[in-house]
Amino acid sequence: MTSDQEIKIELCQTMKELYAEGILTDIGGNLSFRSVDDDNLFWITPSGLKKNLVEPKHLIQMSLDGEVVSENMDMNPSVEWPMHLRIFKEDEDFKAIIHSHAPLATALSVLKTPPEIPPLTAELGFLVPEIVIVPYEQSGTEELGEAVADMLWDSSILILENHGVVAIGEAFREAAMKTRALEEYLRLYLNAKQFGGDIRKFPGFE
Repeated sequence: MTSDQEIKIELCQTMKELYAEGILTDIGGNLSFRSVDDDNLFWITPSGLKKNLVEPKHLIQMSLDGEVVSENMDMNPSVEWPMHLRIFKEDEDFKAIIHSHAPLATALSVLKTPPEIPPLTAELGFLVPEIVIVPYEQSGTEELGEAVADMLWDSSILILENHGVVAIGEAFREAAMKTRALEEYLRLYLNAKQFGGDIRKFPGFE
């Protein structure tokens, strides 16, 4: 059985990879996972530390009551902990969360009238069946957590209006795959638009 320590290592590796890819920035983004030892506890990345410098020892354990329970008192949990907590409370099958400021998805999030982007390929359609945008709520609030949790039943990857992206999975590799797929989806759309003409929706999703 996978241990919390093993998942901590996976989290930090995923964080470094996404940072190197420009999906996470120095101050933008946070990751968390539900403890395998106790469903009422979760681990989350700290606030104020560059994403490529986060190590397992820096992670902070919290309860679903919103209390810090780990012994690491030198650092504070990410300011987005209320959103992560609310997602974990929504369903026990939500195991790993990646919140990022992925460049293309975040750019889409600031458009007043985003374009309707159809499914483009089988692979991308499987990982990102549709573009779902959560109406704006202030970062770090319970209201943002409520808005995200409500819409996770529509899609397991969401764009947050004027903010960024949230992806969930049973493991970080799954959540990271969805995050990357969303960026690829938008990159493909932008590249196709440069050729002009109408974009053909992938027939498999008719």
